[in-house]
Amino acid sequence: MNRSAPDAALKEATSAQARAADPASSAYATANAGSGKTKVLIDRVARLLLRRPDGRPGAAPDSILCITYTRAAASEMLSRLFKTLGDWAVMEDEPLREALSKLEGTKPESYKQEQLKAARALFARALETPGGLRIETIHAFCARVLRRFPLEAGVSPGFTEIDDRVQTRLIADLLDQLADGPDADVIDTVAQLLSDDDGLRKLARAVVGSIDDFAQIWDWAAICDWAGIDPALSEQRLIGMILDGGEADLAGALIGHLDPDNAMHGKLAERLRAMPWDAMTLAAMAELEAVCLTLSGKNQGMPKGFANADVRAAMGPDLVAAYGALAERVALARPLRLGLLTARRTYALHRFAGAFLPRYGTAKALRGWLDFDDLIRATRRLLTTENMAQWVLFRLDGGIDHILVDEAQDTSPAQWDIVKTLAAEFAAGEGARPDTARTIFVVGDKKQSI
Repeated sequence: MNRSAPDAALKEATSAQARAADPASSAYATANAGSGKTKVLIDRVARLLLRRPDGRPGAAPDSILCITYTRAAASEMLSRLFKTLGDWAVMEDEPLREALSKLEGTKPESYKQEQLKAARALFARALETPGGLRIETIHAFCARVLRRFPLEAGVSPGFTEIDDRVQTRLIADLLDQLADGPDADVIDTVAQLLSDDDGLRKLARAVVGSIDDFAQIWDWAAICDWAGIDPALSEQRLIGMILDGGEADLAGALIGHLDPDNAMHGKLAERLRAMPWDAMTLAAMAELEAVCLTLSGKNQGMPKGFANADVRAAMGPDLVAAYGALAERVALARPLRLGLLTARRTYALHRFAGAFLPRYGTAKALRGWLDFDDLIRATRRLLTTENMAQWVLFRLDGGIDHILVDEAQDTSPAQWDIVKTLAAEFAAGEGARPDTARTIFVVGDKKQSI
């Protein structure tokens, strides 16, 4: 069996991992699932602990910030890193030289006793670091920052972080209170637009996660302006733009020219018969659009059942013209229907947000709770507020020289704002330290994005 090709591929992959783990420069690495991204992160942290990018003795454990996506991932990375450092602590000279040379891509004989001693001491050094190694989720990092600067961030010094389970229970309780209170109609209106039995809770969670988008609750006039419709536009007014009273007779005449033995004709006849001409609704208007506006080009406005030249000839010019006029009115009304429907849904959403979010915020404040979104939002605000950011960043940045980000594809824009703000200090103002090599390393795979 020829093993040269697989061996060469493995060697190339191992070499690529080693290059990515080299802390000498900042990098963004993208790779498929199972390609060793987590290993590269751990190797890079280990190499930073061994020696800094400029070749000096290793970076302080608390100068490295590694941000992962989940607590489980952070725990796994810490466990694997401590196992590596623990193994080094008890290795004999030659095995340790082999392990270090494999990690750094150097020759075993290049490691002197002083370097071996330093490598063995890393396990104890990491254990003794106040607060431990900074391998944590973005939310854990934000919580740590907010506890350090609670007054500057405008949060309670003794806040409690709540997880999804507690948040879900709080949302359910508040929805029940809202449904039984004076704003019950808000719940009823928005519930009619949801198809999922659990849709209301999901909507509430989505509104909570997008709280910045509801900093200003829009009224009906503002929403109509945004949707591009007249605030006075009503369903009845819209229906009046389409129907003139003769559509039921027109539909009957059209059906008379459809072949009941033709499946397509039969379906079209069924849709025309089911049309509530005397009790038209927005939903029925959408169905009417599907009947009238199905073709383009020379037959635009004619459904497939009436596209055949022989059928149109049998219909006669008057009937074809009458149907064409209806189709034209439907086409002109369609954007208004969509605008009205969008405006109504948006209005219901804003009314719901206006009623729910203050209750949600008050309930958390009374308990001293912050949810995950609060942690991100408060930290981003703290790090970007003009009068406060520079001082906070200087105090915070003094302890961070290397930032590593795992699962970049699942890092939200708000979370990226925090990472970018921290990294920007590496080369700006007081944060620019010419005597210290500072790096950022990011790994991810957009194909695994959630």
